[in-house]
Amino acid sequence: MKTIEETYRERLLMLSKEYGGQTELSKRIDKSPAQISQWINGSADSKTGKARSMKSDTAREIEASLNLPRGWFDQPVESEHATPQEGYIQLTLLDVKAAAGNGFDNSDYPESVQLIEVSEKWARNKLGHNLKSISVITASGDSMQPTFNCGDWLFVDKATNFYEDEGIYVFTSLAGLKVKRLQKLVSGELVIISDNQKYNSETLKSNEINSIKICGKVVATLRIEHI
Repeated sequence: MKTIEETYRERLLMLSKEYGGQTELSKRIDKSPAQISQWINGSADSKTGKARSMKSDTAREIEASLNLPRGWFDQPVESEHATPQEGYIQLTLLDVKAAAGNGFDNSDYPESVQLIEVSEKWARNKLGHNLKSISVITASGDSMQPTFNCGDWLFVDKATNFYEDEGIYVFTSLAGLKVKRLQKLVSGELVIISDNQKYNSETLKSNEINSIKICGKVVATLRIEHI
């Protein structure tokens, strides 16, 4: 059985699609696009680490503003795609591209493209146990080959929005959104590495590290083969 938080997310995603996106919906319900995005994606609260979710009072407020029946948000979504098949879980595929090359510009408030289903066993083994912090984005460019290719799906743990250890991170810079391998040196410098040896690495001095903002860590990839 779904939790009330999961039902709220599904209902809010329905409204976002109905009104043409989170920005348009925000105008109707007087909530910021960023807030709507956090609710839909279950973004982790920076203080508690728990997934953000609407309160029941907020659900009633939105129902009233859109002339929906009271309690509409509390009713589970009944459709063939609403509940994953047994042994599978759903993750959110975002309308976001991270450049494995030059930076990629994205909307400030990324839309949820769809819910994708993956094996729960695979997800637990590959993505960890905090699955609510996982979102899926698309890689663009070839600078991270052979680790992953352009068009592959990247499973990103948004809770790891800081440098943890050497690994592949999604981060923003003045050039846009990038996905690269990060390695911190004993000197305090941060090396931005492309796994494709055709591309040169970049080194940020300790006083330059704040020029990038880490958005999450890539914990798994799914190769999309073109035939």
